[in-house]
Amino acid sequence: MRRGIARVALITAMLAVLVFGIPLAYVMNRLLLGDEQSELERLALRAAVSIPANLAASGDPVELPRTEDSVRLGVYDARGRLIAGTGPARGDTAARQGLRGAVSDKGSNRELVAAVPVSQDEHVVAVVRAASPRAAVASNSRNVWAAMVGLALLSCAAAAGLAIFQARRLARPIERLKSVAEELGGGNFSVRAESSGVEEIDRAAAALNRTAERLGDVVSRERAFAAHASHQLRTPLTGLRLTLDNALATPGADLGAAARSALRTVDELSRTVDDVLLLARAGAGEVRPLDLAELVSDTERRWHGLLAAEGRPLRVELDAPPLVRASEAAVRQIVDVLIDNAFRHGSGTIVVTAREASDAAAVDVRDQGSTTGVDLLPDGAVGQAPATGHHLGLSLARRLAEAEDGRLLHARTEQRTRLTLLLPAA
Repeated sequence: MRRGIARVALITAMLAVLVFGIPLAYVMNRLLLGDEQSELERLALRAAVSIPANLAASGDPVELPRTEDSVRLGVYDARGRLIAGTGPARGDTAARQGLRGAVSDKGSNRELVAAVPVSQDEHVVAVVRAASPRAAVASNSRNVWAAMVGLALLSCAAAAGLAIFQARRLARPIERLKSVAEELGGGNFSVRAESSGVEEIDRAAAALNRTAERLGDVVSRERAFAAHASHQLRTPLTGLRLTLDNALATPGADLGAAARSALRTVDELSRTVDDVLLLARAGAGEVRPLDLAELVSDTERRWHGLLAAEGRPLRVELDAPPLVRASEAAVRQIVDVLIDNAFRHGSGTIVVTAREASDAAAVDVRDQGSTTGVDLLPDGAVGQAPATGHHLGLSLARRLAEAEDGRLLHARTEQRTRLTLLLPAA
């Protein structure tokens, strides 16, 4: 790419030099010829002024001005004969035209010529002829052309240097973009392209950064879905298995009732999957006023059978909780995580309380186990769930609570385990 940019810039500079240089060289050559012709005419006029009007009668030698070695200056009488200076013995076309009373510049392929008549009583008595070889003008033209070629080469060299500089300036950010795209393709969604100062490249970098952010968000949601789904489906599946095992192991058990219970559990599983998909794809889901009392009562119905089968009583206390502004799917999953945590890692009766807390609503989940001095919600768990351990579900719950502008708290100073979900009132 760098070579391509430099090549294009150099070709453009060379074309510009040729387009302007060739006509300029032609014009300069014509100017040099015109200047030389004008100089010859001035020299001939100066010599004509110094010639006496009675040239034929005076018989005095003619004194001509000094000239350059390459210039030939001569005086011709009325019959076209050279009588002073240098030049052809007989007057040429320019001299003959001068004898007819006209200033002439009729030269040849080898010489530039200027002829000026000398008059007496309105009669031409002599002609002053000045001539110089065209080779001298050609030599001057070559010198000018050489200078122009030197300037052209200098311009091309400067253009090449500037092109190489610009090529590097443009290529570096593009190469960085290529590196960012490769890292993005390799799965590093945190990589970002830096600003280069080139507007077009910066727009491409901004688009690539937005793409990386969106891809990272999609992958993060997919990972969160996998972790959340595996955690949230484990308990309902366990309950379903216990229901079916008990029905099969108990003689005379009502298999129809077991099947109906299993179907209800399957419905709960389906709703859990829908909730997790909604949260993974849309974040918080739909936000509208939510009745906490109704949600907690529904939670008691879903968990009662499983907890009773394990000898773990579940008690729900409703202390006039206000409506909250939150996603029903998110709050249901958070409460399920808290009850599941108490079921798996706690002991004794599980108490779920929905109450008012100043300008917010609170849901407390307590059990008889002790976590005094143990931090169930370490700072490192925020936004990134551990791979194993019971902190997995709590980390997901904490992230969901924060997405709902709420908070998940752990009362570490209390003797019994208590986790509290705070949500903004509607």
